Amino acid sequence: MGTQDISAAEHPKRKRADGGDHPLGEVFRRNYEPRGRRYSYLWRTLERFREAPVNEEKTEIDDPAAAAAEIKAMALEMGADVVRIAKFEPALTFEGAEQLDHKCVVVFAKSMSYDMMVDIGPNSQEEVHRIYYTLNDIGSRLALRIGAFGYAARMHANGGEFPLPAYGQMSGLGELGKHGSLISPELGSSFRLCAVSTDMPLAPDGPEDYGIDEICTKCNICERFCPGDAIANHKKTVAGVTRWVIDTPACQPYFYGLYGCKICLMVCPFNAKGSLKEAFKPVAADIRKAKDAKGLMAMIQERSNLSIDHIEDFKKQLAAEES
Repeated sequence: MGTQDISAAEHPKRKRADGGDHPLGEVFRRNYEPRGRRYSYLWRTLERFREAPVNEEKTEIDDPAAAAAEIKAMALEMGADVVRIAKFEPALTFEGAEQLDHKCVVVFAKSMSYDMMVDIGPNSQEEVHRIYYTLNDIGSRLALRIGAFGYAARMHANGGEFPLPAYGQMSGLGELGKHGSLISPELGSSFRLCAVSTDMPLAPDGPEDYGIDEICTKCNICERFCPGDAIANHKKTVAGVTRWVIDTPACQPYFYGLYGCKICLMVCPFNAKGSLKEAFKPVAADIRKAKDAKGLMAMIQERSNLSIDHIEDFKKQLAAEES
């Protein structure tokens, strides 16, 4: 359900599947187009400016709801597509990460261009890095604006002190899907997240039950089309929270071999329910034609001339690292 129980939550362990964190990531990183490389440089550079300076002249907040509305309006004006606010939960901080004395988390999302995301090639990575740059730009500016009120604020990009999907769910921006990513009723699965945590008193929105979890329980499309069989049809309890969990070792060879893959996000039928309804129709036709992961992989190779022979080598190398 959207109102996920985190009462027994423990500090989660950080598990990054970022291609930049492993030598195998070079296989697709060296093939980035120039614009993709520039966006990657920009969003990673902006992470250096995520901590906002705090104005010594503090503005006292008498109405947290009005303050929350003002901050959300700022984020939307800066370019965010959806903005929600969650209560800060210390237990959701990654194990070993700095524990912040903050009160709330402003979570915001930016939709990816769907036709570029489904490319499964260098163009898809250009779009991913463009969106991460845009989010980090919004986040650093929003943190600065909060700092001007006299409150501490820190931008949290992908790889910050806490898992962004957890706060996305706790804020009511969406619900965690079977594919392990957040699903938004407005944006489907084709978006990325960023957040700003702060000690500014803001009224939280809280989680919402959009019926997404119930549908994911009955739907098996992402499960059926995952080439690595990394998506389970049941939840697991991890760090005290029962949720959908991806088999990371099974996913990684395809993540590294298919420019970040994203097949599970591409085929998610929730993309047909929001702003991407028209863009999803050609993919829906491909889903019907391909029938399963094997058929879809053959279709991707035929259309893109993308070789996947190296994926078996990746599997062996990653398995050797695990042993």
